[in-house]
Amino acid sequence: MKKKNLSLIVVFLMLLSACSKENNGPDVGENGYPSALKGTIYYDWASEGILKVSLPDGVGSAFIPDNSKLNNFDISRDGKYKLTVVNEQTLGKYPIRFTLSDISNGSIIEEFVYNSPGLNGYCRGYLSFDNSHILVLSNDKEDGITILKRNGEFVGRIHDINGQELGFNDQRLWLPGNALLIVHKNNIIRLDPPYTSGSVLKEMNYQDWSDLAVNPAGNQLAVRIANHVYTMAMDGSNVKQVTTSNFKEAVPEFSPDGKYLLIGTEYKQTGPFGWMWTLKIIPNDGKEYNVDPIAPNTPGVIPVFVKGKNKIETSGGQMIWR
Repeated sequence: MKKKNLSLIVVFLMLLSACSKENNGPDVGENGYPSALKGTIYYDWASEGILKVSLPDGVGSAFIPDNSKLNNFDISRDGKYKLTVVNEQTLGKYPIRFTLSDISNGSIIEEFVYNSPGLNGYCRGYLSFDNSHILVLSNDKEDGITILKRNGEFVGRIHDINGQELGFNDQRLWLPGNALLIVHKNNIIRLDPPYTSGSVLKEMNYQDWSDLAVNPAGNQLAVRIANHVYTMAMDGSNVKQVTTSNFKEAVPEFSPDGKYLLIGTEYKQTGPFGWMWTLKIIPNDGKEYNVDPIAPNTPGVIPVFVKGKNKIETSGGQMIWR
């Protein structure tokens, strides 16, 4: 589909003063992972908190202890920094503590308390590609999308697009250059600084789609459409189905070099607000990979195992690959 350049009016308030391992494919080391796989996978699992597994050695460990007050976490694109967002709500007060720390030694780089305009204690924060800004998301219409400098200094806030409030579950993602990618209605929209206008990259004419992810280069997207994962160019062209099975795949994440995709397979609901899935990796080469838990997988599919364990890792919350 050809890119549609549409004029979009954005309300933006600015602060003027400022399976088995036999399916792993070629080049598999003794740990079960191809040597080309790099980085660390972080994933949330039940009462175990945030776990991590490093690649290609497959060593796993705890990363953040289970904490009911943790709204979310993020890892910088270079893998050096950790952002945690903690709800410190007390009776009549709704402070949210943002802490940016150095993963290598635990030292705090920045720390501040944010107060939601809508008194929402469950805001979440995400680091920009260059680690200079934080995107604050909320499900309260008064909050909209808030952009802060990483020290907490207010930059601006987006309340609506063309007079239409942002949706409860609409995704908002950083792009390189501090641009934003926003899902609004059935549109994927790009907003560049100063975020006062944007363009529709693609109209998603699908009944069921979600879980948008952007690659590190900012030129490719992954998305769930119905029960499977697809990739496409940033302008919405070259849509390709890349997973298949008799079950559902979702929550794709790109590897740090963009050459692989981490996929949530056997995706299923476990309660009113709960989901779970198993972790598998596929090459990001535009080909379709069978990731079924029972049927033979396509050569090249890599189940995520932790060294010393014989069960594929499972997640039910945030999942990041850096």
